[in-house]
Amino acid sequence: MLPHAAAYVARDGSILVSNTHMISECAAKAVADVPSGLKDLLSEASWKRCEVVLSAAFSGVPAQASGAIYLQSGTIFCHHMICTSFISLTGERKAVLVQFDMEDVGQDEINGQAEPVEHRNAETADGLEKGLLEHFPDDVLIFDGTETYQQKAEMLLKVTACNFDADQLTEMLVSIGEDLPHTFYIPQNGETDPSGAADRQMCEVRMFPLPKTRNRREGQAVSMAIIRRNVDCPREVAENRRLAYQDPLTGLENRRAFKKALNRELVRLSSDTDTGLAIFYIDLDEFKKVNDLGGHDAGDDMLLRVAACLRLTLGEFGTVARIGGDEFAGMVPAANEEAALEIAEKILDGFDRIRLEVGERVFTIGGSIGVAFVDSDVSLKDGDAASILGLADRACLRGKRYGGQSVHIHSVQSSDCQTRGSELAELPEPSSFRASELALYAMPIMCLKNDRICGSEVLLRLQGDRAKGISSRAWISAAERSGFIAQVDAWALDKVLDAAERNPVRSLLTMNVSAESARDPNFRDGLYHRLSVNPLLASRLCLEIAERDFLREPATVESFFNFVSEFGCQTAIDDFAGHWPVLSRLTGLRVEWLKLESSLTQQVVDEPAKAAILNGLVRAAHELGIKVIAKHVETAEEARLLQEFNIEAAQGFYFGKPEPWTS
Repeated sequence: MLPHAAAYVARDGSILVSNTHMISECAAKAVADVPSGLKDLLSEASWKRCEVVLSAAFSGVPAQASGAIYLQSGTIFCHHMICTSFISLTGERKAVLVQFDMEDVGQDEINGQAEPVEHRNAETADGLEKGLLEHFPDDVLIFDGTETYQQKAEMLLKVTACNFDADQLTEMLVSIGEDLPHTFYIPQNGETDPSGAADRQMCEVRMFPLPKTRNRREGQAVSMAIIRRNVDCPREVAENRRLAYQDPLTGLENRRAFKKALNRELVRLSSDTDTGLAIFYIDLDEFKKVNDLGGHDAGDDMLLRVAACLRLTLGEFGTVARIGGDEFAGMVPAANEEAALEIAEKILDGFDRIRLEVGERVFTIGGSIGVAFVDSDVSLKDGDAASILGLADRACLRGKRYGGQSVHIHSVQSSDCQTRGSELAELPEPSSFRASELALYAMPIMCLKNDRICGSEVLLRLQGDRAKGISSRAWISAAERSGFIAQVDAWALDKVLDAAERNPVRSLLTMNVSAESARDPNFRDGLYHRLSVNPLLASRLCLEIAERDFLREPATVESFFNFVSEFGCQTAIDDFAGHWPVLSRLTGLRVEWLKLESSLTQQVVDEPAKAAILNGLVRAAHELGIKVIAKHVETAEEARLLQEFNIEAAQGFYFGKPEPWTS
């Protein structure tokens, strides 16, 4: 039923099954049968492009490749390849649905071969040979059709004086045959320069058929070769042009190309009064951890997946570029700021679905996005692209410094581009906050089986004038990137243990610990000294580590959980998002609790399918001996349903909001 040629393709490119359109398209392009794999169907360069797209699709991110995709014969097979998310087939095999769109949208390379010139009569060839050719600015050879391919090669090398292998040139001429006109290139000074500096000057040879004349016998293929010296290598010219405007890793536009495209869009915007333009500056969050913990190959793979996600999200009307190491830019027409924000949120949602497995580690990625929205009635001029991109960059930086995973938007005015170097309001450095500006809050945890409060989650909050406009979650993320989060966790832990010593009530106290603190020997030493002198405190303490940190550093988290479990502390994985591979990794980990990420419990009352998935996850956790805490519970209906699923505990505004902790 699909309108395009389509097939289910395995990770290695094997074609598992294809539709009738695929069979007919192959036949139309002289491929008798659909081959067993894309690698056998496509040219080497096209297969490499498709291999990257397949890799992204198998990671859970639908992706596409645009531009001409060639068969091994050199014929264009299609102009778009679209891969959807993978599906499971029989056994353990997985496949993605690949569609091949034949429509040309003007992105393909243009073949510049010359058209044959028709002569009005056969007599003109003799005159051309005897007259005009003597004064032709380039060298010319006439082949009367009696020469062998080897003789033609020798004649060409003699005229060009090129130091090139005669047998290789003969093979080139044999492959061309009588398929004229044709253009090829011979290196003037051989394959390479012995000094190590490649000589890229070439001899261009254009071969054309000549019409038959009365004095030539039937069957003689008369042709002419026009030779031009000191021509730049066309492949290198094309490659230099590509490198000048394309990122070599992702294949996206680079900063230079993006600015040119943005200037063109600004010109278009001046005559389009119906829509505005949204410009996105995207800085990946914690990409350095992917490089540091997984290696640079993992970093490259992550960048490819991010690029595929951005292409898919911005669509055919959008433009995407990689403008720095882990920085991207994009633009797309948008009706208003609300539409621009919605697109930015879709980008972050796409990032959330990316999973990269490297050995035992699983890496995720996030991003901070700055949006510069240009309304159609804003008067701008050519050359303002750099200023507008700078506005988006500064909006991104504001969110990057305070939390990441955020979107900040700036509505562009004409005066913004006239005031160079204008800055958004500066925020205080995360490390400049003093202990007096930090406070602990407590949020009740309700035991669903007996409907009573069984514990509290201790949360860190900012207070004072400098904290205005800064969320605590954003500040903690900034502290992690600044490298002093272990000190913050140690301060909070001391406060929690001090309060627990003063209060004899044996309720559970949960507290989040960062991966940086888990590996910090000073944090461990402080924990050891506090709990070794008062072991009873440990039974009241539950230390949580986020699922994201566990996936990135499983060995660190396992070591830390083993360390604190020896004292009698309880442990929890926080923000568990429901991924089955993560659940399977917990079998050998000393963990008592799973705290569900809010997306698993929201709207669960109104969506039976979502409720069924949640019920299955809870049962699986119980089979592993792990108890469950649901977060962000807001209604009585949600609480009742969670109780039916035998979830042990829950927290959320329905049970109580965070309050200053004075225990």
